[in-house]
Amino acid sequence: MSATSAAADDYGPDDLPCDIAVDSATVALGATIGLSIACDGTYTAVVTVTGAGEAAGDEAVAVAGTSSETVTVDGSATVTVGPLNAPGAYTVSLTDTDGNALAAPLTLTVVGAADDGDEGGLAVTGPTSLPYLGVAGGLLLLGVIALVATRVSTRRSS
Repeated sequence: MSATSAAADDYGPDDLPCDIAVDSATVALGATIGLSIACDGTYTAVVTVTGAGEAAGDEAVAVAGTSSETVTVDGSATVTVGPLNAPGAYTVSLTDTDGNALAAPLTLTVVGAADDGDEGGLAVTGPTSLPYLGVAGGLLLLGVIALVATRVSTRRSS
């Protein structure tokens, strides 16, 4: 088994021949986006999209139906990615068929909540105030009882 060094490539680690671009690196849940690929020359490239956390599930991403797609880039190409079905971070990488990087990885952030059947109300972001109102009411009642008891005691002792 032999390893190939970066020096054996036609390009160095800081001089990758391709670029990947999108209109926005932050996209909505369920969105389909177009990746623009520009290369100095013609390459057979593999576009791979991977997710982390919730975005790592099997159904979270599709690149034209799969999580990776092989395309021929003759100067430029467009690849459709999506839909992105889970919120989180996704990494788009572009490699040649031997696995060597052709472009710097691109990070996409998918925002939005999964549809859980809710009819669109606000998200619950903290505790309800009902327990606090109950405690406040109880303290108020104790204060009134103490005040009445003090006045009754004072009248009896006078």
